[in-house]
Amino acid sequence: MISKGVRVVRIVLDYYDYDLANDLAFFAEFSAVRMGECANSLELGLSLGTKDLAQNNMITEKLRKARLLETSWLSFVNDGTDHATSETNPSYQDLLHMAHEEYRSRATDQKQVCENGYFIHSVATAFARMPRARRVEIQQHDDEGIFRKRAAPIRAGEDACFVSWIVQPMNWDTGRQWGLRTPHIDALALPGAMCEAGVLPQSLDIKLTSLPESNDFFNAKELRKLSMGAQQLKDIKIMLQRHRTANDPEFRLNPETAELNQLRDYIDAVLNTDSIERLSLDFECFFNEDTDYLIDLGSLMTFKVWGNLVEVSWSSVSLHQKEIECFFEQRRKPLESLRFSTVHLLTGSWADTLEVLRTAPTGYEVSLRGLSGAECTDLSDEENKRIFHKQSDDYWGTSLAEDFVTGASEKNPLTADETDQHDA
Repeated sequence: MISKGVRVVRIVLDYYDYDLANDLAFFAEFSAVRMGECANSLELGLSLGTKDLAQNNMITEKLRKARLLETSWLSFVNDGTDHATSETNPSYQDLLHMAHEEYRSRATDQKQVCENGYFIHSVATAFARMPRARRVEIQQHDDEGIFRKRAAPIRAGEDACFVSWIVQPMNWDTGRQWGLRTPHIDALALPGAMCEAGVLPQSLDIKLTSLPESNDFFNAKELRKLSMGAQQLKDIKIMLQRHRTANDPEFRLNPETAELNQLRDYIDAVLNTDSIERLSLDFECFFNEDTDYLIDLGSLMTFKVWGNLVEVSWSSVSLHQKEIECFFEQRRKPLESLRFSTVHLLTGSWADTLEVLRTAPTGYEVSLRGLSGAECTDLSDEENKRIFHKQSDDYWGTSLAEDFVTGASEKNPLTADETDQHDA
């Protein structure tokens, strides 16, 4: 909806899969599994209990219906029959066909909207008509939306409610678990499209758990457009995190080198502006302490002068000490906030790095969590906790390392001798 009062536009990358849309048996299997998950959730709700008898009766009825649908659709997949059908119940396979027709119709609409850049052009044009909308949010998960979709069969009793629920679009994690291809969605190109429409975003917030499979987005022409669209960005947050739900296990992506290069090219294009004031980068979905560190952030941080940057947050990345030194030397404004979370030092020492961080003006907010590499590799759990964990349990508690960086302490906890360490 276009409105002059809109300040933020959020794009959720749920999608309809074309393989499901064109294969009834595959769609039946997929829907049966999802209906089974719904039934499991209903059983859990019953086991928790409620004093509301009417609510219990409603959940029991929904559970019965969900199990019948699951049984019917699985039997269709296995032998083409409908064992759940009886004289008193309609054919649940009729509901399956109804759901599949609706799903196929929505997938067709999606294809038409996404072809030839129509979707991204329409969003960019809408931005240009909303003078206050300057924040772009692009994410793969809308937890509130997912909750409403999953809760829908519980709140209504008609069969159509189950059909409406089962034809909802899926997120990328679900598609990956089923071996489905992620669609070609060019939402990440929105800053460039907005520039062509005559408007520039000031804030970009990207939260993904997967990388797009298409190479088309990362060609040189699109990257130039993207860089032009980033010229007024003040706030950039790019988070590639693991997605955690009750049914989705944690996993770590193992992308090809070409995919990582594409990601780096994208970030490089977005960062190619002097207007950035707040920068947050999190690559958790690539990070695993037992294997290689896939994202080397340093070259992205040292290729330019940071004229307006005042807040920095790096998570699940690897750097060299020299790169951190170079980054701090290229700042032009005092930092107001610095956060390191699960940062791995490739070369150099953390003791010297703390000295570098200390060069920032005294009193700025510092958070150092989960540091690894260099001498941290040889620290015992007790030593690590003493140096890098909060000294008190209150919210504002700080660690010895943080106190040294902010100037609250004169003693570098990684260079003090053993006697001084324990006296502290």
